[in-house]
Amino acid sequence: MFRVFNAAFLLSILLWPFTKLFNTLFAKPYAIAKDIIHQPTKAFPVVDLLKGLSVLMVILFHIFFAVFFLFKKDPEKLQQFVETIPTWLSVVLTFDKAVDIFFMLSSFLLSFALLKVYDKKQNIHIGRFYLHRFFRIYPLFLVALLLYGLADIHKLMQDGWYSLLFIENIYSKGIIPVQWSLSIEMQFYLIMPFLLLFLAKSQRPVQWLIVFIVLSIGLRFALALQSPVIYQTHWYEFLDSSKGKVYMDTMYYVIQSRITPLLLGMLWAVLLWRYPDAKLNFSKIKLTLAWLLGLALIYLSMRFPIYYQNSLYFENFNDTLNLTVVSFHRIVFSMAILGLVLLAHFQANQTTNNLNRLQHLKNAFVNSKVWRLLSEIAYPMYFFHFPFIVLAWAIVLGTIDVKQVESIPLYYVPFAFVLAVTFTLYLSLWLNYLVEARFIRIGKQIETKWFGGHNASSDKQPIQK
Repeated sequence: MFRVFNAAFLLSILLWPFTKLFNTLFAKPYAIAKDIIHQPTKAFPVVDLLKGLSVLMVILFHIFFAVFFLFKKDPEKLQQFVETIPTWLSVVLTFDKAVDIFFMLSSFLLSFALLKVYDKKQNIHIGRFYLHRFFRIYPLFLVALLLYGLADIHKLMQDGWYSLLFIENIYSKGIIPVQWSLSIEMQFYLIMPFLLLFLAKSQRPVQWLIVFIVLSIGLRFALALQSPVIYQTHWYEFLDSSKGKVYMDTMYYVIQSRITPLLLGMLWAVLLWRYPDAKLNFSKIKLTLAWLLGLALIYLSMRFPIYYQNSLYFENFNDTLNLTVVSFHRIVFSMAILGLVLLAHFQANQTTNNLNRLQHLKNAFVNSKVWRLLSEIAYPMYFFHFPFIVLAWAIVLGTIDVKQVESIPLYYVPFAFVLAVTFTLYLSLWLNYLVEARFIRIGKQIETKWFGGHNASSDKQPIQK
């Protein structure tokens, strides 16, 4: 018995480093995820759903985008890959529209929070808003900038200040692949509190917002119209770098052409703030038709862009149709998403058993803890999924030599996607724990010290009604 005890003790000593390593590498991230999942339910569970879905959509889009990048010098191989994608599945090639959902969610959450503060204090403290944004965004952003910059120190030293000022989408191509979208948000934040203050004081905030949204739609149309190459080019020809650059710099990377979903998010917040108890008493038929219309618009808007050269769209190609679709496909998508969200929020409760069962299923889906987890770490996942997509494809293809890749079967995509999500999730849990959540807490402590209690406003330099 004594020998057994000694052997067990010796074995535990020998295994201790491995046990410690296992706990550090796996047990800790699991504990972090568990803590996130068990956080109190948010006021708007649909936000977690949309944010979680969006981050998965972005990763899947970039899984396909990696194939486009791999074959960019061999259009025939790329077209062969595209043609293996069934028509009904081609919407995955437009999953970059998830960025528009991110824009809308970010604008909604911040706008609604500031409007609630305005209700209590009759002012919005601009300094506190920017301080909160700084600690929410900058710490993790600096980590990403440094890690990505290590791959090209010269570019980091030369263009890093563009990134630091969030103007790289205008003057330079970012060091961080997805920073252009964050730069658009940061540029919008410069006007957000002032615009909200104007709307809060206005007697007709909804009408004003509709005017701003219409103007933003007109601006996107004008930007497309002023560059004929944008609407006269078949989409698959944008894979040519010169034509593609014109489109991306005009219609994709800049706030002028992407501001509409940010304003729609603000409209979402204003409607919930202005009409908190409103209800839509739609009949079952009207409710069903409204949902079908919204889903149909989402699906149709996600059928563009089209990469199939022999598609009916390009067989009957004309400038007017292409200008219209290029200008409005993202706007229709964002509006349809918002319409369904508002429909679900304002729809009066129904009493039939069938609807109750459907409501129960819907609530179970919306409130799933998976969305809570993905939503909480969406920021680091959005920043850091690119390297893991490369790693995932290298594992799936079994090589890093692109010249050896003659074709990529479509069934490889799910394997690469699962690997990329798993790797990104793992790192993001650590980054949330070590950087993101930690600096958010520090920011809140500084906010409290400088400005008083939560959501309080300072007596120093307030913006009075």
